[in-house]
Amino acid sequence: MDEFSTRRPRLAFLLLRGLDHFAQDLIALLPHHSGWDVRPFHVSGPADLEAALAWTDRPDRDAVWFEFCWPPFPALIAQTEFAGRRVIVRVHRIEAMETAHVAQTPWGKVHDLIVVSSDMARRVRHMAPAADRSTRLHCIYNGLDADRFAPLADWNPFRVGWCGLMTLRKNPVLALQVLFALRVQDERYHLHVCGNGGDVLAAETFFHLARHLDLMDAVHMDGTLPQRAMPDWHARNGVLLHTSLHESFGYAIAEAAAAGCDIAVLEHPGAAEFWPAARRFGTVDEAVWLIRDARPHRWRDHVVQNFSLARQIAATAALLQAPSFASAS
Repeated sequence: MDEFSTRRPRLAFLLLRGLDHFAQDLIALLPHHSGWDVRPFHVSGPADLEAALAWTDRPDRDAVWFEFCWPPFPALIAQTEFAGRRVIVRVHRIEAMETAHVAQTPWGKVHDLIVVSSDMARRVRHMAPAADRSTRLHCIYNGLDADRFAPLADWNPFRVGWCGLMTLRKNPVLALQVLFALRVQDERYHLHVCGNGGDVLAAETFFHLARHLDLMDAVHMDGTLPQRAMPDWHARNGVLLHTSLHESFGYAIAEAAAAGCDIAVLEHPGAAEFWPAARRFGTVDEAVWLIRDARPHRWRDHVVQNFSLARQIAATAALLQAPSFASAS
């Protein structure tokens, strides 16, 4: 029997530069857990997609995975003849919340659509109601490797972390309002901000309000850190204050909890699917109470039990091993 007839099925992971950070664990671990060979392809146009199709040269067994429903992927899907290859698309928050890319994707050519929450599934179905007639929709939670986050040894309840780009969606000015109220009660509280860039308006508003509230000495800009440095950054904080208006999951929250930090999460659509009611707030006063009531090591088990990387890999491997959905063209 020749190698062509016995080789493992192949999955071409199609990536966009700068938007490939959510895929690295899947690419690394799926071959062992699924029995598929997996190879990443960074795609900027048709020639890159053709290389991926050439590698997946058994259309009856192989598949292509579009990571993000983001240009040029919707147009490439529309203009490509996949010749029977299984087509998988993973949709993230921005495509379904802030753009029309989901609505403009030809779902009739896609076998499997992956989202990371029930809230995102609802939004995708609203934007592309016809997708259910051709495409299987799977909700697979993001996964975190908690072993990368050694439980913190020293806990500083007065160091409050905030993580994210300076965008209006991340709502950084609310963090300043919470910090101001905290310092009315105890001036030992400080805010450490990880991340920069984003919207000019959000950044200008943040620093304007920090100066107005006389908080510049209590706000520490830690800059943008590489992913490998995040466990150490979280471990130096006592609490993560999360003020986003919407998240599909909230990696930073899971990371902080895995490190042993307590969490205080703004009540946003979909938050209840992931984070306990005891740590969600709707007002500044509630956030202050949660932070002053913080304790270490409360939520690591919650993350391990519900959002482990092993669980995500197992669910994704099961999707690959399931039969293809024949109605996609």
